[in-house]
Amino acid sequence: MKNNVRITREQIKAMHDHLNGMAFSDKRQKKDLKLYYSPLTPKDIYVKFTAYSLQPDNSIDSELKVHCIKPNGSKMNCVEQFDDLRQRMQFESNFIEVDLDANGNIVFVWVVYKTLQIL
Repeated sequence: MKNNVRITREQIKAMHDHLNGMAFSDKRQKKDLKLYYSPLTPKDIYVKFTAYSLQPDNSIDSELKVHCIKPNGSKMNCVEQFDDLRQRMQFESNFIEVDLDANGNIVFVWVVYKTLQIL
């Protein structure tokens, strides 16, 4: 079975906004920001990152976030849709990493693992 899905211009613009840091008006720092696609929800793109912020008591807060970019370009916090960590981890295990090339096209990121032999 072949599934042909088209990512909308609004989604690509929202992806660019996240990658350029424009989505963080409160100047939070972001780390490990990656884009994902899931075959379970083929019309959505996911942005996963760790956000750091400084609290009023001068402590540092970190939070793993997963935002969903809908076909119309709107964003929502995907973590809220799961009842527990198990459901969330099961869903995220199907993520396929994607990125944008210089022309704004989506490309799959392939990771090649090499095994090292210890002599």
